[in-house]
Amino acid sequence: GTGSINSDYKDWEWSDDAGERARLLQSPSVETAPKRGESQGNSLGATSALGAVFIVVNAALGAGLLNFPAAFSMAGGVAAGIVLQMCMLIFIIGGLVILAYCSQASNERTYQEVVWAVCGKVPGVLCEVAIAVYTFGTCIAFLIIIGDQEDKIIAALVTEPKEAGSNCWYTDRKFTISITAFLLILPLSIPKEIGFQKYASSLSVIGTWYVTAVIIIKYIWPDKELVPVEIPTSPSTWTAIFNAMPTICFGFQCHVSSVPVFNSMKQPEVKTWGAVVTAAMVIALFVYTGT
Repeated sequence: GTGSINSDYKDWEWSDDAGERARLLQSPSVETAPKRGESQGNSLGATSALGAVFIVVNAALGAGLLNFPAAFSMAGGVAAGIVLQMCMLIFIIGGLVILAYCSQASNERTYQEVVWAVCGKVPGVLCEVAIAVYTFGTCIAFLIIIGDQEDKIIAALVTEPKEAGSNCWYTDRKFTISITAFLLILPLSIPKEIGFQKYASSLSVIGTWYVTAVIIIKYIWPDKELVPVEIPTSPSTWTAIFNAMPTICFGFQCHVSSVPVFNSMKQPEVKTWGAVVTAAMVIALFVYTGT
């Protein structure tokens, strides 16, 4: 009927939670008609639960790993850092599950669309602007990190003596970053379905495990020239714990990617998604804590 919500979905007519979904979508700014070309039958993705775990872990792990040692030191040592992580994980996992439920209830497939449907037009616009700024800044940060690593690789491979102003064009930082962006990053960004990222995400997660393993091994068998320093066992002030919270929370931040990942799963169910994000966050927890 006129004004009905997703009326062409036959199962909604007999669904027990149809009323609850309708109440969730009472905002007048939401377009209630189903998206063209989408239905419950063909909206199922091809990403397995294991693949979704790797994508979520890859979305969470990143530049935050570089800041965790400082965050643990600020929080007052390993014990305080672990306790703070565990407390934050309760809210982080809960938020990811709530996002999946809202996505399923509102029939939206991206984070910003869910915000539009649940919160209305103004929060939806603010959310889109925030995501644009956040992702743009994140891309810049990672490109800088990639450039730093490529400089080290080139320095190790090029054995010719350096002279003032004799750097070759192919070793220039702007050139290497641009080539990496066009040959590696751009192709991974073209597919509309985020489930495609499960292959690259698997390699990325394994690479993160390698870095963590190297750090742990170097701690057990340190180089002789390294001088041990005093390890903090308690926070310097009670406010230091709160100063460490943003870094730890950022380290587990994958909420923007979570909604597309949830909808790319073969079985996009909230219960299955809860197991996926819990497993992913536990993996990230061990990587951060080990580092």
